[in-house]
Amino acid sequence: MLKKLIEFLQNNYPDSNINDYLDAKYLHLSDLQLKQIANALEAGKLKIKPASSCSAQHFIFHFGNTLILVQKDNSNSTVAYQAELCWETDFLAIHSTRNKGKGFYFIAFEFDDDYQTTLKSTDKSLDDQVRNEAQNQALIDKAMPILKGFMSAIAK
Repeated sequence: MLKKLIEFLQNNYPDSNINDYLDAKYLHLSDLQLKQIANALEAGKLKIKPASSCSAQHFIFHFGNTLILVQKDNSNSTVAYQAELCWETDFLAIHSTRNKGKGFYFIAFEFDDDYQTTLKSTDKSLDDQVRNEAQNQALIDKAMPILKGFMSAIAK
């Protein structure tokens, strides 16, 4: 899926942050691993740690049809990480110059030490994509518990 995403970015957004994806550590969690994190969270066996305690600086978190590029924020603000969720969709990338396959929907956001998210604007949307802020927030809210559990599990 990462290869498809890189091709999609090259075809549709050649001046975007492609190198951020190419330089990031790639972590693909299986359904079993996702279930283990969810079960540990539900049972209280996984202690949630502040986002800033995660030592990862730059990684791609992949599960299902979703990739999240996560980058530590070094701007001395209350933001711990900047992120970009990429969700593979069934709409055709009709504006693509080389690939007429599936496309991706992008949601940019940031989160603080308590994993509270704030949506950000993104220039990665095709002309025919309908953007709905409430649905975007719902997608982020659905992904954050697993991301939070994973980041807490690898934190120092």
